[in-house]
Amino acid sequence: MAEEQRQHLRLPVESTVFIELVSPGVGSADSGKVAICKTLDVSRGGLRVSLEHELVVGAILLIGVDLPDAPDTLCLAGEVRWCLQDLEQDNTWTAGFALLNAGDSDIDSWISLLASMEN
Repeated sequence: MAEEQRQHLRLPVESTVFIELVSPGVGSADSGKVAICKTLDVSRGGLRVSLEHELVVGAILLIGVDLPDAPDTLCLAGEVRWCLQDLEQDNTWTAGFALLNAGDSDIDSWISLLASMEN
């Protein structure tokens, strides 16, 4: 059996997540493509979501998360680490994200909020 590689406690928090699948082009009137999904669990370093789209492993995507205790949507950047189709439900996928320390993201607020939720 593989050793557990998690560095942070997982919390079973359900919240709404917005994942930018396709960003609009520069100067384009197009709004891009956003998937609306739900978290299954969250940690300081990542999150697991259920959604209706297959994601490309290794893709870096913009993520907006509406956590219950956050006053605003947190904007994060995450790398798709894995994506598996749910064999029990059609058109349903589960994906795991590793959150990145991106300059313009709300990663510091995310870490602080999750740290307070762990206590």
